[in-house]
Amino acid sequence: MQSIAANISEGFGRGSGRDRERSLEIARGETEEAIQHLRANFRARRVPAEEYWPLYNLLIVIAKMLTSMVGK
Repeated sequence: MQSIAANISEGFGRGSGRDRERSLEIARGETEEAIQHLRANFRARRVPAEEYWPLYNLLIVIAKMLTSMVGK
């Protein structure tokens, strides 16, 4: 999840325009990757449900927020 935050920070550090959008797109991809890793660990029973669902919901919200910011 550090890579998500790093890419968001980089995007806003670049001001506006295509460079910013690209960093936010990368952050969106990192979010999807984190969701996949979380799912895999949940299915393998390395992450209990009480930890999985709050993290999963947080990542979904982050993904939606990033999607809404790209193209603006």
